[in-house]
This record gives sequence, C-alpha cells and structure tokens, in this order.
Amino acid sequence: MPLIFVSSVPFGGGERLARRLAEKLGYAYLSREEVVAKANECGIPVGKLEVAMVKRPAVQERLARLKERYLAVATSTLCEKAQEGNLVYYGRAGHHLLHGVSHVLRVHVIPDEVQRLETAVQRVKLTPEKAEAFLAAIDTDIRSWVRFVHGADMDDPRRYDYVVNLERTSLENAATALTTIAELPDYQSTPASRRAMEDQLLQARARIRLLLDDRVSDAPVTARAADGVVTVTYMPRQASVAAFIPETLADLPGCQEVRCTMASTNILWIQERFRHDSDAYRHVSELARRWGAAIELLRYRPEGPSAQEVLEAEAAPVGPQAREDGGVMDDTQEPKRAEEDAAFRSTVDALVGEGRSGGAQAVAGPRESVLTAINPTIPYSLVVVGDMFSGKPAAARMRLTREFTSFLGQHMKTPVVSSAELGERLRVGPKLVAKFSLAALAVAAVYVIVFLNQEALVDILGGDVHKAKPWLGPLVVALVAPLVAALYGQVSGFFLKLLKFE
Repeated sequence: MPLIFVSSVPFGGGERLARRLAEKLGYAYLSREEVVAKANECGIPVGKLEVAMVKRPAVQERLARLKERYLAVATSTLCEKAQEGNLVYYGRAGHHLLHGVSHVLRVHVIPDEVQRLETAVQRVKLTPEKAEAFLAAIDTDIRSWVRFVHGADMDDPRRYDYVVNLERTSLENAATALTTIAELPDYQSTPASRRAMEDQLLQARARIRLLLDDRVSDAPVTARAADGVVTVTYMPRQASVAAFIPETLADLPGCQEVRCTMASTNILWIQERFRHDSDAYRHVSELARRWGAAIELLRYRPEGPSAQEVLEAEAAPVGPQAREDGGVMDDTQEPKRAEEDAAFRSTVDALVGEGRSGGAQAVAGPRESVLTAINPTIPYSLVVVGDMFSGKPAAARMRLTREFTSFLGQHMKTPVVSSAELGERLRVGPKLVAKFSLAALAVAAVYVIVFLNQEALVDILGGDVHKAKPWLGPLVVALVAPLVAALYGQVSGFFLKLLKFE
C-alpha cells in the first residue's frame, strides 16, 4: 500500500481530510507537529529556524546547517514510521523528503476560503478582517519555508498526483475517492521502492550522525546511501575530517560499508548501461579529474515494469516454476540482466578505486521518476546523459535521448549535456586537428605579411598615407585585429586542450 502525503495550508481542511483518510484505510497517522517535536528533541530549534528564515539573517551558513539537520531528522522519522506499516502524513511538503520512493501518493488540498476564514475566526478569536490578514501572513511564511527547505513551489500542481478542491468536494467524498485511488497499482510498494526507502532511512541516519559529531559537523560533507553502502564526499580543504567519518558511522544500523571521497563538486551521470571500459566512462572520469569532482551514477531503465506487473511478479510463487510443456523453469536471473548488473557494479568499483565515487542508485519507470530520485540538496555542477533507450532503433534512440536531455535541462538548475557532446569537447580528433592546422597556417600567413610589409604598415598607421587618409589606419586595425585574435585563440585553445586545461 502507498504512503499518503496530504499537504495544505493551516485551517484549510487538509488535516481533517488526512485524519479521516487514515481512519477509513486503517493507516497510522503522522503530522508535521510530531516531526517538529522529534526535531526539537534532537536539539534543532525549528521555531527559531522558521523565524530566522523569514528574517533572512546574515549568518547563512549556520542556517543551512540547521536546515540539513532538520531534513535529516524529518526523513528519518518518516521512514521509521513508514516501516511500521501503512501511513498517512499531513504537513506542508513532506513528499519532497523521500527521493526515489515510488509508492507515495501526493495529495494537495485547496481549501474553501469562506469556511477557512470562519474556522480561523473561531480558533484564534480574531475579527474577520484581522483573521484574513493573519491567514495571508501565514500563507506567505509557509510558502517561503517550503521554497527555502525544499526549493519548490508549494502551489505547483506538477508536484502532486491529485489536487482536491474542497470548494467543490465535501471532505467525506474526497476521503472516499482517495481511498479508492490509494488501492490503484500505480501507488503500491515494490521491492525497488522499499529498497529506496531503506536507502533514504540509512542516508538520513548517516547525515544525522555526521551533523551531530563535533569532529565532522562543521565540514560541508554530503552523504549518499545505496544497498547498505554509505558514500560520503568532502571538500579538499576538509581533508582532516576524513579519518573521523568511518568512526562516526562505524556502528550505524544497516550500514555495510563506508566510502569516503574527496571532491570539490559533483557530477551526476545518468545512463541505462554502464561499462568502466567505455569511451563515455573515460570522458566523464577525465572531466571529474580536471574538476576534482565526485561522480554519482544513476542507472535509469526507461521501460521499467508497470506497477501491476510488479505486483503480479511478487504474487507469483518463489522457486522453480512449471513450464507449459511440463518442464521446470529455473529460478535464475536472466543472463543479460545479470551481465548488466555486474558491469554496473564494476563501474562503481572502478570509481571507488580512482577515488571519484559519489554513490550510485538505480531507477526504472517514466522520466519523472528520475527527477524524484535526484536529491536537490546535492550541489551538482553538471549532469551527463549517456546511452539510453537501447531497445529502440538508432534514430528513435537518438531522438528520445535528446528529448530526455531537454526534459532534464528544463527541470534542473544544473547544466545538462549528453555524453556525446562531452566527448566532442574532450576528444582531439581529425576534425579538430584539421581546424587547428588551418588556423595555424592563417596566423603564420598574417605574421609573414606583416613582417614583409612593415614600412607600408607603419606608413598607413602614422606616415604620409595616414596624414592623407587618417581613416585608413583604424579601418585596417578594425578588420585585421579581430581576425588574428580569433585565429590565435583557436590555436592556443588547441594547445591548452592537449595539455588538459579547461
């Protein structure tokens, strides 16, 4: 069953709808107030953080550190509660915390403004005019909070699966409709989504430990978790904390291995199949070495199984199965998929060996699932899209990859390029050599002409010709100088590229 997240503004009916939905489904209920209480217990003054966010203090670094601690505690609380069973959560934007978890039903509630005002008047004991101003101020602060914490617009309908307008729908009917929607196959948990939630829980617990350890807390480290492996990246100037990270995470529940990577920035590499001996790997790795970056792998399978297919596969008996001809089917993984998995693991191991690993994860389904899996708190400098849609013809594969790259570019603040484009920028091929040769010859020709005609040029620039035609000198300089500069720039750029300079 899904995790249901209901978001709304205060006094808007969202909390009542969430509680009623939990009653009808028999789910556990969790509110933002409980998450805030948990954060306060961990020493995070959420109230002061909200006030500081509204006032925009000068000490932004401390504010960002508190925000990271709050997000880690909130994510951990949600995941721990969800592991106990089905859950309905009411808050502002809790669905942004579980990146990559697909069995989440996101509901946004639009209130009946007349009823909301009446409720506010009764609860806060204000006149209608003052209550209206009070609600407007609260709405502004909440939208600012969501934008500050999650980097998202609370009212963006694309952030939700269903929007419920209580001006046209009664609360009881809305709860009944959502009860039916919650049973749809699209929102049921799968082994992959459950693993993703386990990764989120492990990652949140790792972040909490790192943020609470005085030896590491001041360092801007980033933690990622996948399949029991926690990957922590830290800045070169914080190299002294590297020795304390494994100690801090030594006995973390669910953590099988801790990997530490020193990096100045992060590169996200999205591809369907990874191989550490490919040209794409060489190009991305080379760029990472130049930038001092860590590489995070996101293995994306666009044509993943549907939710119904996954549920049917889970319901199927485990172990040897009977074939139609009476034989027995071995309960083994397809050789092709096993080979791809092994290649993916070897690519991760290669990055670990180079000290460039920024973590890895796998995602399947529609392209929106990639955006859900990407953690917006990680500061990526570049997103590289590699080979995709391997099951399609070459022309369709090229078109779909281009559309996917454009889609990511529209929804991410980070530059997005294809691995082919990256290779063209890094590769020294015949075309570049020919271009360099022509530019070098042109520059040499210009210098030879200048050398052989020095007296004539001096005359044009300051001699008798200049006195007779003063406009000729500036005209020659205006025409020749940009041409020489452009050609010389191409020649010097080629040499810098050979020397591996940006």
